[in-house]
Amino acid sequence: DLHSFPTRRSSDLRTYWIEAKKAKKEKIILTRVKDAALAQDYLHFFDFCDEMLQMQITDILRKNHVDYFWYGGFDDATRKMLCIVPDYLSETIREPEALEWPIMAARFSMDFEYNHRHVLGELMSLGIARNCIGDIHVSGDETQVIFHEKIYLFLRNNFTRIRGKRIAPSFYPSPEIRAYAPKFEEKIITVSSPRIDAVIDRIWGISRQDAAEAIHQKRLRVNYREIRKKDLTVKPGDIISFRGKGKAKVSDFVGVSKKGRQRIKIEIGRAHV
Repeated sequence: DLHSFPTRRSSDLRTYWIEAKKAKKEKIILTRVKDAALAQDYLHFFDFCDEMLQMQITDILRKNHVDYFWYGGFDDATRKMLCIVPDYLSETIREPEALEWPIMAARFSMDFEYNHRHVLGELMSLGIARNCIGDIHVSGDETQVIFHEKIYLFLRNNFTRIRGKRIAPSFYPSPEIRAYAPKFEEKIITVSSPRIDAVIDRIWGISRQDAAEAIHQKRLRVNYREIRKKDLTVKPGDIISFRGKGKAKVSDFVGVSKKGRQRIKIEIGRAHV
């Protein structure tokens, strides 16, 4: 009886296929990056990458002594595009702002409640690939969506609603993209030990069992690398990314409580999908 299979098993299977599909896409991207690095013929621009893929690509380019830039529309952007610079242009192009990046932004205001997940969900429902979308900033006054200019006409004609309600985006070229400083909430937590499962319990209220499940589903990263063990020890400077929950930085260890528990200063960022 197919209906007798537990939900957990179905969830694991779905996670496996999602991760397998993502890994296949990343393998293709990494192959293209290696080819462009070897070609050294012209400026090669790539779609938006998350921080984990940025690290993988950066490792490859550094090993091959290739000039490159990452840019997401403004300095503190999270999702960024890559440009590989050939040797003959390396002396001419010394900073990312000197390039004409194929990046644009849509901005709009709304008078009803919505969040980052609603905006991204609407874009995905239109059939837009995630790698065509950069950072999405949602605030009380305005929302900004950064995207690859190749989907401009499609967005102009189709990105007209969120949660079933009409929006009227205005579109801007790369030089007019607004920069947003990352926002963090500072918090002191106390843990019996600086294990990753104990730390995320105090940050996001995740039990150790749920932490183990998040690791199994590859939702948890430290310094943008997937982790495999729930007893990993974090240290000052580490950045913890929890898909669906947000991001946090381990700022410092600030002493021990009277009960012998480790006190840790944490900077907690807003959640992203």
